[in-house]
Amino acid sequence: MKAAFIEHHGGPDVLKFGEMPDPVAAPGEVVVDIVAASVNGADWKVREGKSNQISHFPYILGRDFSGVVSATGDGVSDLRIGDEVFGVCDVGQEGAYAEKIAVKAAIVARKTEGLSHVDAAALALAGLTAICVVEDALKLKVGETILIQGGAGGVASFAIQLAKHLGARVITTASASNHDYLRKIGADEIIDYNAVDFTKVVKDCDAVFDTVGGDVAQRSFAVLKPGGRAAFIASGAQAPKPDRTDVVALRPHVGRDRPHLERIVTLVAAGVVRPPEVTRYRLSEAVAAHKLSESRHFRGKLVFLVR
Repeated sequence: MKAAFIEHHGGPDVLKFGEMPDPVAAPGEVVVDIVAASVNGADWKVREGKSNQISHFPYILGRDFSGVVSATGDGVSDLRIGDEVFGVCDVGQEGAYAEKIAVKAAIVARKTEGLSHVDAAALALAGLTAICVVEDALKLKVGETILIQGGAGGVASFAIQLAKHLGARVITTASASNHDYLRKIGADEIIDYNAVDFTKVVKDCDAVFDTVGGDVAQRSFAVLKPGGRAAFIASGAQAPKPDRTDVVALRPHVGRDRPHLERIVTLVAAGVVRPPEVTRYRLSEAVAAHKLSESRHFRGKLVFLVR
C-alpha cells in the first residue's frame, strides 16, 4: 500500500511517500481501505518527537480516517466487508496516512450516505474531542457562558456549534478574517486576538475551552467566575495549574468508542453541526500539508484524499 511515513524525527521534509506493508486484521479488528484521512496538530508534534515516543521506524502518522471495510478479523460480527465507516485510531496507535489501516472494530462507526468520506474524516477526531470536552468534561448547561479559544480550528468550530445547541452563550477568539465564518456557525461574540487582549473584555465565564495552549491557556483562568471550570487540549498531558483557588482546571480524556462517533453522525444529520471548511491534499503532498498545519494559519481542517 502507499503511505506517508517518517524514518526519523524532524521537520516537515522528513515525511516520505512510498510503499509500506499491507496491514492484516487481528481478532476483533477490521481492515479499512482509507478514502480520506485528516491532518491534526498532534501529527507534526509526533513527527518532531515532541509527543508519543515512537519505538520503531518507519512510522506512519495519522489518527482519523474514513473508508470502506475490506477485511474482518475473527470475532467481528457487527461490521461487514463493504461497510462505509469512519473512526479515530486507538490511544497509542497511528497509521491513517495510508491506503489501509487495521483498527479495532469496536471503535469505528458506520458513516451515513449523507456524509462524505472527506467530511467524516474531518469531523472524526475534532468532533470526538469537542464532545468529550464540552459535554463530558465541562458538562456545559443551558444559559451558561463559555469562552472557546481559537474558534476557527476544527475542534473549536465543532465545539462552538455544540455549545450553541446546548443553549450556552459562546464567546470565541479568532483573527479578523475568520469572524464572518464564526458568526455563521453561531458564535455570539468574537474577539480579534491580534487587536484585543481577551482578558480585558471577557469576564464571569462559567467555562473555558482552550485549544491554543501556551500563554493563552494560562491567562484563560482570569475570565472565569468563581467556581468556573476550564478544559485544555493544547497544553500537554496535564492541565495548566490555575493561579487562583476558586476554579477547576481539566485535561479531558478523549476516549475512543463507537457511541461518541455515532453522536457526531447524529449532530450532523440533525443540522446542529456543519462539517468544517476543508483544504484537500493528496497523500503524496504530506510535506506541504504539515507546513500549513504547523503554521496554524488556516481555517477548518486539512484532509488527505487518499483514493
